[in-house]
Amino acid sequence: MSADPILRKEETLNSGEYLTICYELHHVLLPELSDEGFIEFDRFEDRVQRGVKFDGVRRFLEQIDNDHDE
Repeated sequence: MSADPILRKEETLNSGEYLTICYELHHVLLPELSDEGFIEFDRFEDRVQRGVKFDGVRRFLEQIDNDHDE
């Protein structure tokens, strides 16, 4: 998938907010997730795909979501 930030239909951002999110996503969050093996991030192609540890983190996130619902 594209590494562009994803917004809900009702969400809007001004240009400064959008640049901040893009910077944090591309220079902080995605590289950290890639370093841990959860995703593969191709900075030149601006693409993200599942990493070798993706399924493990998915189960963890699902458990957090289930715990939150209780």
